[in-house]
Amino acid sequence: MFKPNFSLTLRHAAMALALGVACAGAASAQTLHVELNTASLASTGFLDLQFNPSQVPASFASATISHLSGFGDLSGVALIGDVQQHAAGFVFGNTTDYNDLFQGIAFGGKVSFDVTFAGLPDASPAALQSKFAVSLYGADGATALGNFNPQDGTLMSITWQPTAGAGMLSSDITDHAIAGVSAVPEPSAWAMLGAGLALVGVARRRKLSA
Repeated sequence: MFKPNFSLTLRHAAMALALGVACAGAASAQTLHVELNTASLASTGFLDLQFNPSQVPASFASATISHLSGFGDLSGVALIGDVQQHAAGFVFGNTTDYNDLFQGIAFGGKVSFDVTFAGLPDASPAALQSKFAVSLYGADGATALGNFNPQDGTLMSITWQPTAGAGMLSSDITDHAIAGVSAVPEPSAWAMLGAGLALVGVARRRKLSA
C-alpha cells in the first residue's frame, strides 16, 4: 500500500511556491511584448509609435524597441524628436514633448516588437509620467484605424510612472482585436524558473530511487 511522503509533499509545495514567485517576477518585468494583428485591415498603411512625457521637463525615461517583426523596409521610416535608430531597433527618449516613429507597413499579418522601459528614479508624488502610444493609420497617413481612442487615435498605450525604484508600468488597450501586450521575463526571472525546475527534477529522482 502506498504511503504518502509528507516531507516530500511539503517540499513540492515549497517548490511550487518558488515557481509562482518566479512567474510573478516575470509579470513585473520592464520589457513588454507588443503584437498587432492587422488581418482585418486591407492593403497598406502606417504604424505610429510615440513616447511622450505628460510635461517637459520630466524625469528622464526611455523606451527601446527591439525584435521587430512585420515592419518592412525601414529605409523610409520618419523619426521626429528624441528618437534614434540603432542596429536592433529604435530608442525613444522623453526629453522633448513629441517623439514619434512613423513607418509604412503592409497590413494582413502581424506586426510585433519588444519594448523595454528604463528611467531615472523619482520618489516625488508629483513625478511626471511618460506614455508609449501605438496607432495604425490608413494609406493616407491620416485616417486612424481600428477601435481607437477618440481623444488621440491610439489603439493601446503603456505608461511609465517614475518611482523611488525602477518605475511602474500600466497599459491601456482600446482595441483588443488588434492590439495585445504581454510580459517578457527578465533574465533573472528565467534563472529563478530554471532553478525551480531543477529542484523539482532532483526531488523526483530522489522519490524514484527511494
